[in-house]
Amino acid sequence: MTPELVQQIAAAQSALYAFILTLMAGQDGAADVLQETNVKLCREWQRYDTSRPFLPWAMTLAKFEVMAWRTRQSRSRLVLDNDVADLMAEEITEAPSDRELIALESCLSTLPARQRELISSRYDRGETVRAIAKRLAQPENALAALLYRIRKALHDCITAKLAQEDFA
Repeated sequence: MTPELVQQIAAAQSALYAFILTLMAGQDGAADVLQETNVKLCREWQRYDTSRPFLPWAMTLAKFEVMAWRTRQSRSRLVLDNDVADLMAEEITEAPSDRELIALESCLSTLPARQRELISSRYDRGETVRAIAKRLAQPENALAALLYRIRKALHDCITAKLAQEDFA
């Protein structure tokens, strides 16, 4: 493994984990799929075109690992259909624009510290709602509702910022 590969994989871990969790609809096994994806990234590194962004390529390999997991779990009725997962993957792998990232950062900075910490726990560190609720001694459904309200507020803020012609 090259130092560049190690650096790229390390930098992409939280985004890949969040992507895998989304495609697996929160199913157990996301950490295993992430590890399989990391192995695949190492094996396929020679084929990676370094002139292109790393994360979309890594997400494509992750999508295939999720599909392999889904095949292994096909007897479970909780597994997403391949077509649904493909649609979700297409939506998610579209890289956000610089304006969108700047708007997100701006909107995140307006959140109260407690809400920023919740968002960070859930999406940066990939903690489950259950784990966060247990750590904070809060009911899961109350925490899930709060996260929904925070995401909605962020969405509204980002939409408003992007609508401003002079933004970024």
